[in-house]
Amino acid sequence: MEKIKVMIVGNNDNRIYEIKSLLRNDKVAFIGFSKHDENVLDKSISLKPHVMIIQCEDEYIAAIDLAEKIYIKIPGCAVILLCDSFDVSMIEKVMLAGVRKVLQFPIDAATLTENIELAHYMEKSRMENSDMAGSNNMQSRIVTVFGAKGGIGKTTITVNLAVSLAKMGKKVAVIDADLQFGDVNVYFDIDPKDTISELSQGNDAGDIDAIKRMMALHFSGVSIVCAPKSPEYAEYVSPKNIETMINTMRPFYDYIIIDTAPVFNDITMAAIENSNLVLLISVQDISTLRNTKITLNILESLQQKEKTELVINRLTKGLVSLKDMQRVLNEAVKNTITFDFKTATTAHNKGIPIVLDAPKSEIGKDLKKLANYVVNTIDHRVS
Repeated sequence: MEKIKVMIVGNNDNRIYEIKSLLRNDKVAFIGFSKHDENVLDKSISLKPHVMIIQCEDEYIAAIDLAEKIYIKIPGCAVILLCDSFDVSMIEKVMLAGVRKVLQFPIDAATLTENIELAHYMEKSRMENSDMAGSNNMQSRIVTVFGAKGGIGKTTITVNLAVSLAKMGKKVAVIDADLQFGDVNVYFDIDPKDTISELSQGNDAGDIDAIKRMMALHFSGVSIVCAPKSPEYAEYVSPKNIETMINTMRPFYDYIIIDTAPVFNDITMAAIENSNLVLLISVQDISTLRNTKITLNILESLQQKEKTELVINRLTKGLVSLKDMQRVLNEAVKNTITFDFKTATTAHNKGIPIVLDAPKSEIGKDLKKLANYVVNTIDHRVS
């Protein structure tokens, strides 16, 4: 049974955390949250939740205004207001805005889940009897590439996925969020003048013109936000910078691909929570397999596993077979990348993505297949 995708909006961090903690069950999936700011609508359109919970204290007008916009812009999304207290004189405005439920703190997990299910059912029923379904187009798809260990090919996949999507005619951007040792620019053979740290220091993460000015442009058409030139500059970039940047870029790109460090830090989590799809990269060795299993468990506890797809890189015949990996991980593997050290190394040393340097090689074909899979998977999930 498909879980109900829930997004939370609010400005009280403690309340957001409290609501999020109530959603850990097998009926709902927390897919992200947003501050109630100028970017909230763009982020909501991109994530396309089944249910949005708007946490409000006394800012009823702003909450109702957002609910009305969600009702129009995201057909099929049910809105729930969750308040500390509620002014009954606002009830008519709430109803006219299309709000399905008004709930009050304190609330327990069972009651909240029950109301989420009911709100979703009511909105789904409305949509089934309406010709509005499918009238909204998602502005941007966010894909995070993550792995439980360094040196397993995350950046190779990020770069080649981006170029493959660009070759399909998509407008693509890459954010290198491996802030200490990110080298996406090396794979593109680019020496950037500005990086994500300069953008963050200047508080320009919310200015699309500033972002575009500092981006590096590859001849394939991919735009790149490069990682800091030295590890000590990583501290200038916060999770809020990453989230603001993603939200600012959404209306201008079909796909935003985020390369990450092999650690569960705040930056990585900001990328994962703002993504439509997470590609979890693994290879055929025992230590990486163990770390991948742990990662899947963590993603499940964070309600992020449903949007995660395994990709087995450097696939070859060995002691650990693909069948063994699927059994240990208890996950189906739909995407594999052939091991071809010579082709990959030659392309890397040239600074040319594999799909451009050796498109007819087995590894090049596998990377192109992955791009097609990403497009089909995301479009299916957000439809």
